[in-house]
Amino acid sequence: MFKKRFISISVLLFLIAFIFVVAFNGGEKPEPAEEAEEVAAPAMMLEGTQKEIAEALAKKYAGTTITMTHEGLAVGPPAAFAPIFEKATGVKVNVIGIAYEEMKSKAFTEHEARTGAVDVYCLDADWLVDFAAMGVIQPIDDMIKKYISEDDYRDMYPGQRIATMEHGGETWGLLVDGDIFILYYRADIFEDPAAQSRFKSRYGYDLAAPKSWEQYNQIGQFITDFTDGEVYGGAGVRLPGGTYPWFLQIYRGAGGRIFDPDTMEPIINGKLGKQTLEQMMKELEYGPPGMENWGIGELWSEFVNGKVAMQFSWPPIGRFSEAASGLANYPEWLPPTKVAGKVKYALIPGPIKGDGPPAAGVTGNILWCVSADTKNREAAFAWMMWINSPEMALKTSLYPNSLFDPYRYSQFESPEYRAAWPNAPLYLETLMEAGKYAIPATKTLGGTEYDEIVDRLVSSVMGGQDIQNALDDAADKLKAVVNRLGQDRVKTSYKDFLKLQDQIREAY
Repeated sequence: MFKKRFISISVLLFLIAFIFVVAFNGGEKPEPAEEAEEVAAPAMMLEGTQKEIAEALAKKYAGTTITMTHEGLAVGPPAAFAPIFEKATGVKVNVIGIAYEEMKSKAFTEHEARTGAVDVYCLDADWLVDFAAMGVIQPIDDMIKKYISEDDYRDMYPGQRIATMEHGGETWGLLVDGDIFILYYRADIFEDPAAQSRFKSRYGYDLAAPKSWEQYNQIGQFITDFTDGEVYGGAGVRLPGGTYPWFLQIYRGAGGRIFDPDTMEPIINGKLGKQTLEQMMKELEYGPPGMENWGIGELWSEFVNGKVAMQFSWPPIGRFSEAASGLANYPEWLPPTKVAGKVKYALIPGPIKGDGPPAAGVTGNILWCVSADTKNREAAFAWMMWINSPEMALKTSLYPNSLFDPYRYSQFESPEYRAAWPNAPLYLETLMEAGKYAIPATKTLGGTEYDEIVDRLVSSVMGGQDIQNALDDAADKLKAVVNRLGQDRVKTSYKDFLKLQDQIREAY
């Protein structure tokens, strides 16, 4: 009875108040409460460049300290620009460089302990699905929608953006680096008239960037012979821990899949898997002595030293090989370049033999993600948004010794970047073209483990194990991971992963 009476009195009071408000406003309806709150909210710049909006957002949190973990080898740009961000916003950024091998374990340990000590994680895109599934990172679509304009978001090149930032209909991080594989080759050798004449008489086609792996082998062997071993025809990474991108570039570029998506049975041990490993072994025949133990440092060192004619890898080598042409952007751990002005760029072959589309592995991209345990969500996002902005993306990709590469249309089209060395326009155009043929990293549930299994597969073959036996062992290990994670869960994730390829094609 009391409850009914209370409701009746409340209704009566509401009607009286409503009549009063309508009379006071001349019959006009009052504004909704949420709109009134929006008007009354603290003023913040929501117009201007992405960089300006990021700074305005960060100023709301002046005095806050943001902590991020970052791959130590690539820590240069964030460490250099963090003080500038602090000066502009009052938000301090503590950048902790750690070894690549420790980045995953560090993140998992911090999340398990729920310390909240790390606000931003630097990820390899291959890890994104596993990090999301384990709750280490959080989606950021709400903040992207609120603070980043559609034009600035779409300025990020589709091949790299779709292949890295997005998963399961949500966005989990912001790119700061546009790693994508293309071919780098010695144009002075390829365009030498004597080499061209002798090659055509031997193989019946022009000496040019290869269109298949069969041509790659023929060109590689020819150059090693033509220069009497002064320059080796081709080289790549074979050191344990870093080989899986080289295997997956060839295997997936030729149409290979790790699993049958309907059954989740591993199919890596089929014909194409064997051809891929045979290709990797074949390169040792015309490659430099000791290549079976090469990491990226050895590959890049020998390329800039003029000892390797062809190699595919990450974009920084395009800048590093041209340092003597005036680009003050050269790491101390490389020998002085001897190939400035002698290098050109092309897309990587897709097919093992015959005709087919090229392929461009997207792997190793540096992606910044907001920790699920952060107590500084918007401040952390502001820092990420600031570095990701068109203005800062250009600065970080041209910063001395930077391992950050272009991933925005505005970078590819930048007059400053295009003037960095004589062949820079061709370099940027080739990277842009590669995006159309982007092969996403192993961005699926269990992807980090799949990569590790593939890496050990290559190492075992380099160590002398029979190719088919090694493939079968790898297939057994892949199946064990699927069974442990749950076949239905993994199947759904893997099918989503395969759709990325179509999404990239549709984006163009």
